[in-house]
Amino acid sequence: MPEEAQKNARFKPTPTKQRRIFLTKNYGNFLNNYRFLLFITLILRPQINPELKKREYTLMDKHKLVTILLLAVMLQSADLLLAQSEEKLLNLQDAREYALEHNYSLQSSEIDIDKARYRVKEAVSLGLPQLEASVNYNDNMALPTQLLPGDFFDQPGQDVEIQFGTKYNASLSGYVNQLLFSGSYIVGLQASKTFLQQSKKQFRKSKIDVIKTVSEAYFMVLATEEGIAVIDSTLNITRKLADETRIIFENGFVEETDVDQLELLISDLEVSRIDALSQLEISKAYLKFYLGLNKEASLSLQENLEELVSATTSQRLQASNFEVHKNIDFQILKNQQDLALLQVKLEKSNYMPTLSAFVSYQTQAQRGSWNFFNPDEKWFGSSVFGVNMNIPIFSSGQRHAKVKQAQFEHEKTKVAEKQLKSSLEIQFETTLNDYENALLNYTNTRKNKEIAAKIFRRTGIKYREGVASSLDLLNTHNQYLNAQSQYINAALQVLNMGVSLESLLADAYQD
Repeated sequence: MPEEAQKNARFKPTPTKQRRIFLTKNYGNFLNNYRFLLFITLILRPQINPELKKREYTLMDKHKLVTILLLAVMLQSADLLLAQSEEKLLNLQDAREYALEHNYSLQSSEIDIDKARYRVKEAVSLGLPQLEASVNYNDNMALPTQLLPGDFFDQPGQDVEIQFGTKYNASLSGYVNQLLFSGSYIVGLQASKTFLQQSKKQFRKSKIDVIKTVSEAYFMVLATEEGIAVIDSTLNITRKLADETRIIFENGFVEETDVDQLELLISDLEVSRIDALSQLEISKAYLKFYLGLNKEASLSLQENLEELVSATTSQRLQASNFEVHKNIDFQILKNQQDLALLQVKLEKSNYMPTLSAFVSYQTQAQRGSWNFFNPDEKWFGSSVFGVNMNIPIFSSGQRHAKVKQAQFEHEKTKVAEKQLKSSLEIQFETTLNDYENALLNYTNTRKNKEIAAKIFRRTGIKYREGVASSLDLLNTHNQYLNAQSQYINAALQVLNMGVSLESLLADAYQD
């Protein structure tokens, strides 16, 4: 089979997909024709037979109009269902953009950012006025009794039972507190803002990871589809050779072994195709998951491996401009370093005093009978203004120990910074080297694939002419499949290394 014909056969839609495309394109015409026939049947039918006009129009009451409206709604719903079931066509850029909007991990990261914003608001509110109010009511069902010496009541030598208080008591109070100075509040406010920045950087890292994961899943689906296309093309060729060989065998020009060899090849290819189709379903399921699509959604990819590799090599990633301080992992570590330093400041702030002011007001009433809403009865009010200052003096070394622990944690982040910097530089050099090697391997396997295809095609011609044996055909067949497999794996390796390099070079300051 010529190379151009093989390429066209490889990307030719399957019969199922052709029917789906046909129905999708022509559904509007089918639907419009059906609506037109419905309109003719229900509305214009009396015009066709004038003798039935009066009798038919007597049935055109509001019930029939309701029926027509319901049918129209049903047809409109059919439009909506078709729109939902249409196949989603995606290229790599579309898949990335869709994942950035619908990926489950990114949705969770966005919630973390919102949570961090309210954490900042919580920290700010601690330094603002705090207002509280309370209402108390007591019903003394049995007043407490105390014994007093009878000398106070001209009853010497006897104890007199006395009950103090009233049966009903009620009070209303309000309290306002304002923090005037607190070192821990100032540090806590800075820490909450730094924590918000950390959440945003984590969200940026999640975006980079999602782009990488979606791209790799996208490449895997393409590679599996490419493998299936190779199997289908080879299977068609082998079946045609088997049919021709069977005819030659029936005429007595070849042995039955030659036919059996080809039947065995066909059987192996069919098993490989079933396995590849199963792998394709699994690969698509993972891609849908990373995209945030339902597993029932129909998905089709618009590109192929060769196009993506060409685009990658033509763009030539700006690998020479790698800057460690722009890497997202490095930025997250620097943010953790800032948080560790703020923890040191927080522990040191415990040496400082805390100053606050407060105002309270209370009004209360005591009644022998329940008449709190009687305007003639009095309520007794009281109010207080005050200032509180808490001064830490001596903690037996506890505060000092906490400060030293925080300082050691900060020192650990400095060591981690040096470690991460060296690790990222090594990772970059390794990934860049793997990427360049993958490109070389891809170039070689691409040439080998073309050569193997020529050899397999020529051997097939020789086999038909009786020049080559079935063993020769079997060897070139296996050689062709191995070359195709190596080519697909090489292309996949180039794309995976390219997206890994892209993740390393991703700017932490860009969205």
